[in-house]
Amino acid sequence: MALRAPNVALRPARDHRIAVELALVVVVLAGFALWRAAVATAATPLLDVVPFVRGLRVEALLTGGLFLGGLVLFAGGYAARRDIGVGLTLPSVDDRRLVVAALVLPAALLGVTKLVGTLTGVPFNALAMRSVAADAPMVPVVVVTGLGVLVGVPATVATCQVVVQGSLRRAVDGDAAVVLTTLVTAFLLTSGRGGPSPVPDRGKLAGAALLVVALALALVAADRVSRPWLRFLAALPVVLLVALVALSSIAAVETVAGALFAATHVLVFGLAAYGYERTGSLLVPALAYLSASLASPAIVLLFEAGMRSW
Repeated sequence: MALRAPNVALRPARDHRIAVELALVVVVLAGFALWRAAVATAATPLLDVVPFVRGLRVEALLTGGLFLGGLVLFAGGYAARRDIGVGLTLPSVDDRRLVVAALVLPAALLGVTKLVGTLTGVPFNALAMRSVAADAPMVPVVVVTGLGVLVGVPATVATCQVVVQGSLRRAVDGDAAVVLTTLVTAFLLTSGRGGPSPVPDRGKLAGAALLVVALALALVAADRVSRPWLRFLAALPVVLLVALVALSSIAAVETVAGALFAATHVLVFGLAAYGYERTGSLLVPALAYLSASLASPAIVLLFEAGMRSW
């Protein structure tokens, strides 16, 4: 008669893929941050040796293009190496509601934020951290804004959908990946400097790294420790870190308009993740980011030109 292993050996090991994928996401985004710093450091000496570069707009185009090109190549290589599918197709006709929502909803919510700010005495430019002089020529303003959108939107798509959502979908199913992508991108890419950035700062990366380590230890303890109170102690750092992030985010919001501004950008990340999961097309998240990226400067330009921010 064949021998049977003890029951404990027959239990499937707890799935640790979520910790592995989160760790890889942090590593890749740290690489993006290093690339941005390298481009910023090399920009001045690089532009000095290019004789035809004249003017701020041309310099911004060259440095922004260099940053975006490196980031897209990095993200594309990561996706190819890990066999992550990238949705380069157009959404179907059945997805038209999602397409319209991605294009309209972020701008509409920022418009509501402006209205609430007007009623409560909070200028929108204080939230968006941008201002325009009353007599500023329109062409440079539009060009600089356009360059920012031209770089920021595809960079955000590459970061959020290709790297973060593409990685998390390898560990969890679609709906869970949407929720986790929203939480991870909202934590890493939002800041108090006027809205999201496609690359996280060092403080956010350090916090994410600590959370990944704490999560990995908790999962290992859940598999290998038999005493419940020890498993609870192992999971406690994860709970405390999440609570700290949540409380600090709430404490940073000082006004109703500020809460709406922050919530809108979290919703944009969620809408982008949901739209990408449902349609399989990067166009939907790109439209969501484009809508938010254009709405903020448009509101400042149309309604608050010449107004000083707080």
